[in-house]
Amino acid sequence: MSDARTLALLGGEPAISRPLPHEVWPPPASEEELAALAAQRNLDISIKGSSGPIAELERDFLDFLENRVRWAVTFNSGTSALLAAYFALGVREGTEVIGPALTYHAALSPVHVLRGDVVLADIDIRTRGVDPRAVEEAITERTRVLTVVHQWGHPCDMDALLDIADRYGLKVLEDCSHAHGSRYKGRPCGTFGDAAVFSLQANKAVFAGEGGILVTDDAEVHDRATLLGHYRDRSRDRVVDEELRRFWVTGFGLKLRMSPFNALVARHSLAAFPARREARHQCLHYLNARLRDVPYLEPVHVADEVDMGAWYGFKPLYRPEALHGLPRAVLIEALRAEGMEVSAPSGPRLATLPLYSDADSPLFPGAPRRAAAPEEGSVAEHVERHALSLPTFTNWPEDKALIDEYVEAFRKVGRESAALAAHAARR
Repeated sequence: MSDARTLALLGGEPAISRPLPHEVWPPPASEEELAALAAQRNLDISIKGSSGPIAELERDFLDFLENRVRWAVTFNSGTSALLAAYFALGVREGTEVIGPALTYHAALSPVHVLRGDVVLADIDIRTRGVDPRAVEEAITERTRVLTVVHQWGHPCDMDALLDIADRYGLKVLEDCSHAHGSRYKGRPCGTFGDAAVFSLQANKAVFAGEGGILVTDDAEVHDRATLLGHYRDRSRDRVVDEELRRFWVTGFGLKLRMSPFNALVARHSLAAFPARREARHQCLHYLNARLRDVPYLEPVHVADEVDMGAWYGFKPLYRPEALHGLPRAVLIEALRAEGMEVSAPSGPRLATLPLYSDADSPLFPGAPRRAAAPEEGSVAEHVERHALSLPTFTNWPEDKALIDEYVEAFRKVGRESAALAAHAARR
């Protein structure tokens, strides 16, 4: 008979009883959403301008941001929206964009398409976003844009970053792909910069399947971003500047618009967001509080002046010195054996990826570029090597019992860490 006190990896009974997966996302569609999608199929499957569910989504999203910005423009992905934003903010060959050393690559990858250079700055251990001190050290005479990624839902130190941008004349782009509903000092993320982009990819709290939305309060940014990804109807009807509107037939050569089906999915997801956000907060604040009693984990820091919005994952840090120096991979193996859905976060430091680190650009061979070099001993490296990725629990109070089992699994591994260390040493 198996022993509940013995690690499951060593033949004991797992601490977690519920079968995997524990995070099922996106949730199933409602009957109302499915009916709307079916009706749209026979109404119009290709919207060329800003009308129907496209216009409704853009209006709803401005309401979601408390109408603190004037324009919202949908795109077929968050990456496309970021490309349009960088173009609209003036990124060209010879310009530099400063962004965080550890984030999802698409936050900065479009800069390479525009032949700009990416300069990576270290992150803040508390916010996991770009560190204002590192930003100021990275600025050169070629810096034009500061990209602020609200990583894993925690807002960056916007007061300090906006002060730096103002003093050095930089444009600020907020990547809010993890930060739907997040707030900094009561104000919605996405309303601080010259432009902001929200991904609506299927894993996001507000999802379209594939999609993105750019928001801005700047007419020129709106016009240039629109023309990069939209031609004909929308550019003719929505571009403000008469000189730029001359390009309405062709735009600037690309078609990056959203499908009306994706817009319908996003509208229903946005309408359901407040209840889902509240449930996530109940789940993850409860989990975070309970993990304070696990010595080898550093719970997620949540500053007093912020709201985590959708959270987008739960990423505590592992303290190996408190667990016999066991490698993170061994810890993850033991936790998985206990029935936990856990992994290392999937995004490596950007400087380790060839698009950023190779001296020769794969897009423009022979063109001069500034290659990124990984910095040993950085905060970004520390987080990359020590973070754990847990489910973004969304069902409260149904998930409370499961969260309690997760905490017990962590404690069990802690209690039996000597046996785990001996097992690892024998292998």
